[in-house]
Amino acid sequence: MPSSGRILIVDDIAANVRLLDGILKVAGFETISASGGAQALEQVKTTSPDAILLDVMMPDMDGFEVCRRIKSDPATAWLPVVMVTALHETSDRVAAIEAGADDFLTKPVEETEVTARVHSLVRAKRQREQLETAYADLRRAESLRDSLAAMLVHDLRTPLAAILGGLDTMLMTPLDEFQRELTDISRRSGKRLLSLVNDLLDVSKMENGQMTLQCQSASVAALLEEACDQVAPLQGGKRVATFGHDVSVAIHPDATLPSVEVDQDLISRVLINLISNASRFEPSHGTVEVGARILAADDESSETQGQLRHGGLNGSMLFSVRDNGPGIAPEDQDLIFEKFGQVHTQQAGRNLSTGLGLTFCRLAIEAHGGQIWVESTPGAGSTFFFTIPL
Repeated sequence: MPSSGRILIVDDIAANVRLLDGILKVAGFETISASGGAQALEQVKTTSPDAILLDVMMPDMDGFEVCRRIKSDPATAWLPVVMVTALHETSDRVAAIEAGADDFLTKPVEETEVTARVHSLVRAKRQREQLETAYADLRRAESLRDSLAAMLVHDLRTPLAAILGGLDTMLMTPLDEFQRELTDISRRSGKRLLSLVNDLLDVSKMENGQMTLQCQSASVAALLEEACDQVAPLQGGKRVATFGHDVSVAIHPDATLPSVEVDQDLISRVLINLISNASRFEPSHGTVEVGARILAADDESSETQGQLRHGGLNGSMLFSVRDNGPGIAPEDQDLIFEKFGQVHTQQAGRNLSTGLGLTFCRLAIEAHGGQIWVESTPGAGSTFFFTIPL
C-alpha cells in the first residue's frame, strides 16, 4: 500500500520512539527518527518529512528551539510540527505556540489521537502543496499570456500610426463639413485606441519593474492646462469636452503652488485618463472640476479623509478630478483600479469600463511614491484624488 506520509519522530528516549513508530506504521505512515535536535534539523533537510512529532525535553537542544529554527526557514516554515510533551503548564503551551508549533500531544499518548492529528496535518500540508503547484502553473500561464499580448499590442502600433497619419493628412485637404466630421471622429477614435495600446504596454512594463521614470521639475498649473487641452480644448473662451454631449471642464489650481518633480508624460496621461473618464460620465450641461493644492499637516477637510485612511501623505501635492455622474458603489471603489476591472454604474445597462486606464494611473502614481483613490457616493458623483510627494 502507498505510504500515507513520511513522519519524523524526534525523541532522545528510544522507548518513546518505538511507541510512536509502531502507532504510525499501523496507520500506514512511513517513519524516520532522530535522537536529538541537531540530528532532527539535518533529517528535515535530507528526508523532506510530511510532519514532525517533536519531543520538548532533549539534552542538546530542546524542542522549542528546534521548532523555532524549522519555522524561521522559508523552505520549511509550513512543515507541520506537533509538540509531544509531558509538560502540562499553560506557560509551556504558550512557549510552544510562540515557537510556531501547529499542535500538541500530551504524554502518555493515545493511539487514535496520534493518528487523527497526524492525518489531519499531513492532509493540510498536501492541500497547500497542491495550491502552490496550481498557483505556479497559473503564474506561468499568465506570463505566457502577457508575453503574447505584449507582442500583439506592440505590432498594433505601426499600422495605427499609419492610419492616424493618413487621417491627419486628410484633415489638411479640402473637405466638406460631413467628410471633415467623419474624418475627425475616426482620428479621435484612432488616438483613443493608440492610447489604450500604450497603456497596455506601460502597465506591463511597470508591473515587471521595467519602467524608468524621467523626472524633471514641472509646473502644476501647466500640467493641468496641458491635460485639459487634450480632453477639453478651449472653444469661445470655455473648455468643452468632446464626448457627444455638452460638458465643460473647469480648472482650479492655486497660482502659488510650487513645482513638482515628476515624469511629465506619465502624470499628464494620468490626468488625461481621469478627466476623460469624468467627462464621459458627467451629465449634459455639467462641469468637471479639476484642481490641485498642498496637503498640510493640520488639514482636516473632508476630501482628505480618504487620504488619511490610505496612509496619509502630509506635505504632498493633492490633485483632484470631480464629476457629478452616477457614482461608484463602496464595494467597487477598489476594483476599478485593478487590471481590466469593470463595474456597473447606477445607469441601467451601463458599465464603468476602466480597462487598463485606471490600472495605469495607479501604477504610475505609485511609481512616483504617491497614492490614488476615489471618494464616491452612488447618485452623487465621484472625486478621484492622487498625491505626489514634494
